[in-house]
Amino acid sequence: MQQTKLHNRIKLALRAALVLALAAVFAVFSSDAVNGRWAYYLPTTITVNGEEVVVNEALEQNEYTEDDFALDEDGRMVCLTSGYRTGIDVSVHQGDIDWEAVAADGVSFAMLRVGFRGYGAEGTLNLDESFLQNAQAAVEAGLDIGVYFFSQATSAEEAEEEAAFVLEQLEGLNITFPVAYDWELIDAEDSGEAGARTDDVDDETAAACAEAFCAKITQAGYQAALYVNNQTGYFSYDDALLQSYFLWYAGYDQSYPDYYYAVDLWQYTESGTVDGIVGSVDLNIYPIDTDPADSSATGDSSGSSAGSLETEGSA
Repeated sequence: MQQTKLHNRIKLALRAALVLALAAVFAVFSSDAVNGRWAYYLPTTITVNGEEVVVNEALEQNEYTEDDFALDEDGRMVCLTSGYRTGIDVSVHQGDIDWEAVAADGVSFAMLRVGFRGYGAEGTLNLDESFLQNAQAAVEAGLDIGVYFFSQATSAEEAEEEAAFVLEQLEGLNITFPVAYDWELIDAEDSGEAGARTDDVDDETAAACAEAFCAKITQAGYQAALYVNNQTGYFSYDDALLQSYFLWYAGYDQSYPDYYYAVDLWQYTESGTVDGIVGSVDLNIYPIDTDPADSSATGDSSGSSAGSLETEGSA
């Protein structure tokens, strides 16, 4: 298992080096119409986790800076330059939740884990044991809800299977926030000696899985979302995919969502505290400029590149 993970890291490093080498050799030449001279342009790169990554400047970029956000006296992130909403994401791991207390503590939306695929070779699909209870109680308390599915798909067909499973669970529920695809690389300490079934999934397959899931969710009339961190966002998914869907970015210990491309929803900590929940919980901030709750489950399903309806307000 350790050899497999080391092999994957080596492949990533070699790929990054190859990209930079090819960019230097096959730089794009163009004619300078003003001076009548030839010029060449190397692609823009940034450093991510110690590796050089080529980014696409033609796609919508993240315009947030550290001047846009601050922590309040309770340690919660606030947006200084627009309205915003505070939200949480939860699963069975948070235990019994007092949703009335959650709402009274300034939380206005929740992303609920609807289910997950197991790490093992069989990869069974499982419903989160607290999902239905959380969905009903959160809505009754006045919160908008979306959902996420923790994927371990190894093919586009499995990702479509996961999407179908999710859609079945959503029947009859009032889903006003996105339906998110959460595919992550699994640490060895979490997967055990047997490893995770996704250990050998290459980036092209990971991207195909994400596209298959989100396309099926979109076709059903929901707003599909991608949950990404720096690993999946920069290395696993291609640029066009990231611009096609609502982007939920996980970036901790940051003063703003420090991600190159446009971000819709920012999960800024995994150690937040909220009344009504025992222990820590993930906290999210949603700048109010494009509010998914303004579109019904069968309405606008556009992502960050296309935008959605505007609204006003604050947390």
